[in-house]
Amino acid sequence: MQTKIINRKDAAAELPALAGPQKAAIIIQMVLSEGGSLPLSSLSQRSQTRLMQDFVELGRVDRATLGIVVADLERDLASMGLSFPRSVSDALATLEAHLNPDLVSELRGELGLTSTPSPWGKIITLPNDTLLRLIPDEDPTIAAIILSKLDAEKASEVLDAMPPELAAQVSLAMQNTATIRPDMLARIGTMLLDGLPVEPPKAFTEAPALRLANLLNATSPDRRDAVLAALSDSDAAFAEEVRGSIFTFADITTRITATDISKVTRDVAQEDLVQALCYAAGPEPEAAEFILSNLSQRMADALREEITELGSVDKKPGEAAMGKLTSAIRRLVDAGEITLIKPVAEGEEEG
Repeated sequence: MQTKIINRKDAAAELPALAGPQKAAIIIQMVLSEGGSLPLSSLSQRSQTRLMQDFVELGRVDRATLGIVVADLERDLASMGLSFPRSVSDALATLEAHLNPDLVSELRGELGLTSTPSPWGKIITLPNDTLLRLIPDEDPTIAAIILSKLDAEKASEVLDAMPPELAAQVSLAMQNTATIRPDMLARIGTMLLDGLPVEPPKAFTEAPALRLANLLNATSPDRRDAVLAALSDSDAAFAEEVRGSIFTFADITTRITATDISKVTRDVAQEDLVQALCYAAGPEPEAAEFILSNLSQRMADALREEITELGSVDKKPGEAAMGKLTSAIRRLVDAGEITLIKPVAEGEEEG
């Protein structure tokens, strides 16, 4: 195709030869060449195709023509009073924030438009204890609606956590949900969300006890015991909460499954693993042997040989190496690659 060069001596006189879409193409190219962005995908396919044709056919446009096109656009904008949407869907998008929500929902349904984000998308992700607080005792039908929006597993957990009498009422009220209209469902969801307490933003996502436990996990046993003793004297409940979140080297024998030991050792440098096992043979021999006995025979023999060659490890580097191993366990737990066995509380029997 031959390149068409618009090079006018009297551009003002010849400008009308450019159709409106061609002028628009010139403005669009000017915006794009300056790094701007335009929502061209919102145009009809016909308009987008015409735009591509104009881009190819226009070729090069001289400065004089460009200046006149821009000036022409400025005049059009200056003379324009108001611009209204040209379709019902565009008008609805402009006005929906100011209209009655029920009317908006009805109009969107009639037009076949995608609904605005449903409140239920957020409700179904709420923790079970929050969902239980949302359920009004005096209206089991609302509870039945909530359960109907949850997946079966989560719904059963919420139902199990209800008092038996309420659970029975909610189950009976499930039949009342058959005639619930979509607009009514949306209103109920909005009402439930509005009833949620507004929680201020938090600087930390983890609870204080867990943060302190993670810190103490990496400290020496002597310092950890001293901190816990001081906590017990000032706040016994908080100290107990921290103890429940601490994972020590000794916990490996009771809280790590034998099949997960290989995952743990792979996540620790060989030198640190040898030092940790060598030192632990003194204060924590059961944990050290538990690790070695749950590795492959070849790997366990290789580690035992290195431990024998190393001979002994001083307390400080030994505790540091043990801390690296327990930190590796915590990383794997946080990543969901292994799961800790729940500790058995005093007075309970292992199931």
